[in-house]
Amino acid sequence: MSRAKDVAKSLLSTGAVKLNVKEPFTFVSGIKSPIYCDNRKMIGYPVERQVVVDEFIKKLSEKDFDVVAGTATAGIPWAAFIAQLMNKPMSYIRGEKKAHGAGRQIEGADFEGKKVIVIEDLISTGGSSIKAVEAARNEGAKEVEVLAIFSYEFDKAYKNFGEKNIKWETLSNFTALLELAKEEKYLTEEEAEIAASWNKNTDTWGR
Repeated sequence: MSRAKDVAKSLLSTGAVKLNVKEPFTFVSGIKSPIYCDNRKMIGYPVERQVVVDEFIKKLSEKDFDVVAGTATAGIPWAAFIAQLMNKPMSYIRGEKKAHGAGRQIEGADFEGKKVIVIEDLISTGGSSIKAVEAARNEGAKEVEVLAIFSYEFDKAYKNFGEKNIKWETLSNFTALLELAKEEKYLTEEEAEIAASWNKNTDTWGR
C-alpha cells in the first residue's frame, strides 16, 4: 500500500473522511459532494494520528527548513506534534491580524530570514493556505512552503498556488482515497466512477 493510501486509510477508518455517493453531502456554498472531510477528528485517535504524524516527519526529513507554522486552528496541533518530535521552533498563523492587543497575525517563532513550512490540514481551493504564506512572507520569511494532510485536487488549487508561486504538497489526496475506497469496499466500482467525476465538475455534480 502506498504512503498516500496509508494516510487515506487512517482518515477513512476514523471517520475524518466520509464518502457517500447515494446521499451526497452539501457544503455551505451549496455544492453537492460525495466526500466530507474533517481532519480535526484525527487528533482524537492516537494510533491513526501517529500514522499521519509519521508521514509528516518522513516528508519533512527530506526538506531544509527552520520553522514549523500551523494554520489556525486546524493546523496548530499537527505543527505542535511535528515541532516537538523534530526539535524545531514553532509558530501559528491566524486567518487575520488580531483586532486587539498587539494586533499580531503570527505568534511564536520569528520568521525573519527563515525557511518556513506551513502545516495545513486540508486543501480545497488553497485560499487559507495562500493567506498564511503571504502573512509569513510579510514577516520576512526567506522561503515558505505548504504541507497539508489532504487535497481535494481541485484544478483551482493548482491554479491559485501556481499564480502565487507557492510550493505545496499533501500527504494524501482524493485520487488515493478513491482507490483505497474501492479496494476496501467502501464504494462499489460504479460509485467510485461517479465520485471520480466530482472534483472536476463540483458546480454541477449531483444536481
